Amino acid sequence: MAELSPLPWHGASRTAIAGLRSRGVHAILLHGPAGTGKFDLALARARDELCERSLGRAPACGTCDSCRLFAAGNHPDLRVVVPDALAWRRPGAGSADEEAPGAEEEAAPATGGSSKSRPSREIRIEQVRELASFASLSTHRGGARVVVLGPAETLNAAAANALLKGLEEPAPASLYLLVTDRIDRCLPTIVSRCSGVRVPVPPREMALNWLRAQAIPDAEERLTDAGGAPLAVVRQESRDLEPADRDVLLALLRLGPRLSAGEIASRVPREIPIGGAVALFQRWGWDYLAYRLAGRIRYHPRDTAHFEALSAAGWPVAAASRWLDRLRDLRAVSTHPLNARSAVEGALLDFLESLKGGGLA
Repeated sequence: MAELSPLPWHGASRTAIAGLRSRGVHAILLHGPAGTGKFDLALARARDELCERSLGRAPACGTCDSCRLFAAGNHPDLRVVVPDALAWRRPGAGSADEEAPGAEEEAAPATGGSSKSRPSREIRIEQVRELASFASLSTHRGGARVVVLGPAETLNAAAANALLKGLEEPAPASLYLLVTDRIDRCLPTIVSRCSGVRVPVPPREMALNWLRAQAIPDAEERLTDAGGAPLAVVRQESRDLEPADRDVLLALLRLGPRLSAGEIASRVPREIPIGGAVALFQRWGWDYLAYRLAGRIRYHPRDTAHFEALSAAGWPVAAASRWLDRLRDLRAVSTHPLNARSAVEGALLDFLESLKGGGLA
């Protein structure tokens, strides 16, 4: 397991977790935007709980036998439950790009069926049933037993119902740490049986200072593009857009009603990742709705004039929302073997139709 370095914006969240634990709370749901390090926070708390010197009352010592087992990724009293598609989050699986923007979409079940050759994007009932066996045994090292599970919104219905029993009747010395980017997609009965701790986007200056300490170039612009989530900047996924491709797609979006099918066909790059393109389109749509409904722009503050022009041109809020629904569906199948360029062109044609108030039926 990779070393867990404390993140400076987690101070209040760590204090909240410690307060809940001091009152004997056994199930905690960490929620908030993607890219804020919630999974890292859950694992760090698990390490503190399992440390044979701190016993959860202080940061883990890092040197006891329990801490060494944790660092090696094979602590017998820890279970990390994730979809198979996020297997890199499991202890001993190495590092990967955590919590990049849209991670919750990538982890969500695909619509329209799934391929047997692809890892599951759900937390399955078999994984939760294994937790019952884990809870029925005495702890190996005589201390706590900890379950880290996420994203909680990817529990399928059977798995979520099976987990309820463990949350309602926990084994002695058990701690469940659940993580979600989308608390609104979690089963309400799961949420109600946990104490929630929100992990917010950090203050901008704190995030920028941290990014600069990581030697991240263009930190200000990239943090803005990531909606203020610093780990979304650092942990770039392979599907992310190249800067030149991003500029082309933004230029097309900025055309608004002047966009044409010919422009789309001639300017969309031949090789372009669907996930990154759709994520960019989603941020554009979210910004437009935020501008129309609240007068605020999160992802593209330099494009205020373009959102004003789209509003003046009469882009209906309902049509923009329908376009975002189509983008969500496309994002859900973005890992399937689609013709990437055709899919991106189709999304832009849908955008053009929505500007006219089209139903996108």
